[in-house]
Amino acid sequence: MSTPTDSPKPLQLLHTLELDVNIFDTDCYGVMWHGAYTKWLEMGRVKLLEAQGYRFSKPGEVDGFVFPVVEQNLKYKRPAPYGDKLTLTTRVALQGYKLIFLQSFLSHQSDQITVEATTTVVTVDAQWKLQRRLPQSLKEILGL
Repeated sequence: MSTPTDSPKPLQLLHTLELDVNIFDTDCYGVMWHGAYTKWLEMGRVKLLEAQGYRFSKPGEVDGFVFPVVEQNLKYKRPAPYGDKLTLTTRVALQGYKLIFLQSFLSHQSDQITVEATTTVVTVDAQWKLQRRLPQSLKEILGL
């Protein structure tokens, strides 16, 4: 995925996820419904961090952290038809205390990008207090 020159530089972490365009993810035109992409984007973000050894907090965990989405932008480049297979590639960059996830979907049928997305998340503690510094456990798995 191309990143504008003013975008934060991605870290070396990379995760890929294979998925099918299922009938329940399509619209009346037989292509992936625009809203269906958001669940896969979330899955890509979670899987990237889990693959690095990050353990997500359980609800109500006192020492836990949550990563709410504060901004999300999707660029729809071409449709992904029912029956297509997609590869979701996820990278992460830092911008201060924010994590910026840079993601793209590659169609196996056309070998072209269908969607590019940028998602910004912040870290909050169990009391939903914004953390203006990344938790040490997150810094370690990001290699910082």
